[in-house]
Amino acid sequence: MKKKLSSLILCMVLAFALLLSGCDLFPKNYSAYLNKSVCTITYADGTKEEITTEDYINAFNSYGASLVQSGTEYAVAAEQTIEILINRFVLLNYAKKNIDITEDDKKEILDDVYSSLKSNMETYETEVRNEWDMATPESQDEEQDVVIYQEYVPTAEVVLINGEYKIKLIDTNDDKQTTNFASLNAVVEQFKNYATFNDNTNNTKIRKEAYRRFLTALKKNEQNLNLSTDYDSILMRYAEKLYESTEENFYITNLEKYYKTEEGYSTITVNQVLNKYKTLLLQSKFKFEASSENYDKAMLESFEDVYYVVDDNYFFVSHILMKYDETSVNGEPSQKEQYDNLKTEYENGYITKLAYEQKLDALANQVQAKIRDDDGKLTGNTVSANQVLKDLTDALDNPEVKTNEDKANEFRDYMYKYSEDTGTMNAEYMYVVGTETSQMVESFTENARELNDEGVFGQISSKLIASEYGVHILFYGGKVENLFTVLNVSSFNLQESDIEQLTKTKLSALNNKTLFDKVFELLSEDNYSIFENMNLNVLKKDIDIKKHESVYMNL
Repeated sequence: MKKKLSSLILCMVLAFALLLSGCDLFPKNYSAYLNKSVCTITYADGTKEEITTEDYINAFNSYGASLVQSGTEYAVAAEQTIEILINRFVLLNYAKKNIDITEDDKKEILDDVYSSLKSNMETYETEVRNEWDMATPESQDEEQDVVIYQEYVPTAEVVLINGEYKIKLIDTNDDKQTTNFASLNAVVEQFKNYATFNDNTNNTKIRKEAYRRFLTALKKNEQNLNLSTDYDSILMRYAEKLYESTEENFYITNLEKYYKTEEGYSTITVNQVLNKYKTLLLQSKFKFEASSENYDKAMLESFEDVYYVVDDNYFFVSHILMKYDETSVNGEPSQKEQYDNLKTEYENGYITKLAYEQKLDALANQVQAKIRDDDGKLTGNTVSANQVLKDLTDALDNPEVKTNEDKANEFRDYMYKYSEDTGTMNAEYMYVVGTETSQMVESFTENARELNDEGVFGQISSKLIASEYGVHILFYGGKVENLFTVLNVSSFNLQESDIEQLTKTKLSALNNKTLFDKVFELLSEDNYSIFENMNLNVLKKDIDIKKHESVYMNL
């Protein structure tokens, strides 16, 4: 779904861009020139801040230049860049007066500085590897395409206090992982140790050359500024700028929490959530009742944007996909080639439908499922796809697996252990198939519809379903239904207690994210963008802003 890029987010981006973009657009690089003011901000208490030419150049390189490249006149791009910078300075001033940084926050900032230093140097490591024709080593996790179930972490919950529903915010930052640097000096020393560590491999040579290039680039960026030129001083100054920028970014990002919180509760009310959901629901009803073509396309392609269904012709389905082995042994066709050959023979009338289905079943019996461990890594072991089907069938028939939730959780465990369709992993919704239309392959669609005809939630296909992708075990996730029925648009309304329905309704039986979570996220984005702009306008009323157009318009 599309998200707004608010001025706050742009300010966050610029907080880093000011350090990393350099001054390529404007070659003059003298200290007096860079410190020249392009805008003066005078606050109500009389304090002043200057937006310098250096601030402007770096911001323009990372923001304004893209506008010019897309056809915007320089004067317009310049004004927009100045406005973004003004907003950043004003928000930072406000944040620093209202948000406290704890010792743990400082440690987190130091940790981020260290990560930024390493990330910047890795750019040069890649450059060196390419020049020296040495491949970048991939981590074991990347090679194995690790896939694990990631439980959704809610940011808020609905609570009933003294008969009133309220939205309580949940702290999701309990597990901050930091290296607990004591100071910026410690960060720099550990970075230097990392860059110069000798492990007697080619990696040592690559890191040292990358480190040399990194420091050379930093030195070049400071030329003509009359600063000390030894590498230790240059690196420390850069680390100090990174710390300042990261700290500013911390202040700005924490403004959102500051705005949204009132004694631990969200400033967004339950009624606002219900009204947002009602609006989305009615918009879907009007839109899809007016166009069956748009409705069908949305159901099958982008169900996440559907909040009201106008018929009962669609249902949810998921699957476990086990792919064919594409390796040819002793000159014999691979499993994938065997499938393609069988399909060609059948379509050309060389074999009957019965013979085709029998041979597909025989091929399916040859397919092996790759096994992942609890950490989502491939173990290198396999088991027959038929054995997976048998084990899953037995698991779902277990008397202890009683509820729909039990069935979904059991299937999900098997899916993450054996399936090779990563598109279903951690997806908000299952696949949607229609009783008359579908975007899935024919065999998948036919068998999914058979499950829908029986209408038993959690039922799986009785045999392996072969398709051009491999073999599938299908899982029936139930009809796509409305949470509320709208008989009369003008009289339809939601009661405050209906919030409980939203909190109980999962987007998919295979994950824990609820309809409340989804609507609350959407409302948070919309409300915060509006609130932020209103707050900026209020703050600016008490501020004297003087732009020095003659400076930045003539660059």
